[in-house]
Amino acid sequence: MKKIKIITAMLLVSMAAGVISACNDTTDGTTVTSGNETEATAASTVPKESDKANESTAATKEATGTSSYTELKAQKVTDEGEDGSLLVWGWNKEGVNLIEKYSDVTFKKQISSGAAAYPGLLDRALASGDNAPDVFFFGPESAKRYLNSDDVLPLNNLGISYDEFMDQSFDFVVRTGTDRDGIVKGLSWQACPCCVIYNKAVAREVLGVEEPEEVAPFFKDWDTFLDTARKVEKVSNGDVKIISGTDDVWRFFLNSRSKGWISDNELNIDPVMKEYMNFAKILSGEKLTFGTTQGSAAWSKNMTNHKVLAYFGSLQTVKYSMGFADGSNKTSGEWGIVEAPASSYLGGTWIAATKYCDMKASAARIIRDLCINENNLTDMARSGEFVNNKKVMMGMAQDPVFAFESLGGQNPVPLLINAANALDLSTVQENDEYINNAWCSAVTAYCDGRVDSVAKAEAAFKAAVEDLGILTPAE
Repeated sequence: MKKIKIITAMLLVSMAAGVISACNDTTDGTTVTSGNETEATAASTVPKESDKANESTAATKEATGTSSYTELKAQKVTDEGEDGSLLVWGWNKEGVNLIEKYSDVTFKKQISSGAAAYPGLLDRALASGDNAPDVFFFGPESAKRYLNSDDVLPLNNLGISYDEFMDQSFDFVVRTGTDRDGIVKGLSWQACPCCVIYNKAVAREVLGVEEPEEVAPFFKDWDTFLDTARKVEKVSNGDVKIISGTDDVWRFFLNSRSKGWISDNELNIDPVMKEYMNFAKILSGEKLTFGTTQGSAAWSKNMTNHKVLAYFGSLQTVKYSMGFADGSNKTSGEWGIVEAPASSYLGGTWIAATKYCDMKASAARIIRDLCINENNLTDMARSGEFVNNKKVMMGMAQDPVFAFESLGGQNPVPLLINAANALDLSTVQENDEYINNAWCSAVTAYCDGRVDSVAKAEAAFKAAVEDLGILTPAE
């Protein structure tokens, strides 16, 4: 894995905060489709060396497509360490609390001081082995950086076979947990597909309608979105905006790309990203948003003051960001959801075991308890989580009494299942975390007028990516 220039990467991570033991057994590689049909590849033997246990042959690489995965031989595992010695790392208490609730595995935990400090602490532990976790939690933005390294074990090395979870998992969730060869190394109990979360009282004021079936046409595509934004601006005399800030919608464009940022060692700017730059310029130039940053105090305040028509987010947004749980947001019950113009996701936590894990049986049990056990996932879903299990979520969708009080009694699951099934994250790559930040910086500079053309903004973006040291210099 190439090393990104440290200073530049740290600066980009700072900007983002403002915007937002391997076994020696021989393993057989197969390619597994998302429908769980298995087919042997032409060359199926993975090298025996422990540091190569998660690499597949060239033939297997070629067989791995956008809807297929490479499966190794599931190993028989035991706990080699002392009982209770399994160490779990996380940046917050969410994951370890779920282990304590849903699993009987005894473990030790280390919670970092927050999401910002966590990557550096984890990187140093994985590099040195000093106090390194057996199991750790990570977010989607850093998934490929960890999974494409030898620091993380394939699920098969923990004895977990794909037929335990593949049929009922949403493809984008599993895809996020794979390395570059399609080997699944991490799983999540969550799926966080997005929708438009709108305020019915505001919709009644600026659109003249409020029910989901009436509001949905106003968000059917991005051109209509702009028309709606202008209508909201005009009707309210600028007092109300369609969304709080442009960054509320940018990932919907990002997750609509047909190609990733890097293709054949060259930087690729997908046409949809150019569309987003122009889209953002319109929103900014016509002052169609309040210019807030997602997750900021101003962004949160606009969820309570009837100044914003809609937020683009997932059930995690509803559950954790909108202030309903603690009663701070008095607008609970006023909200509804409709389909977004494109598919995206927001949130989610994945879990994996590291190469230092000597408690593989216990690590596997934790992963199964959190991410595969249907009873546990059903319990999570009934508490408002959109879980990574199609059967469970279909049950919620068809439940005549399942509803969200904060959404005025609406059941959001049917719509969100469609969004989850439509998501394709095959374009996500190892260094996206840094490149995305560079792109957002270029877009912001263009919207702010610090650069006066799309060409200059793209040139600044390309220069920033070159500074990262991700691309290999031409010989």
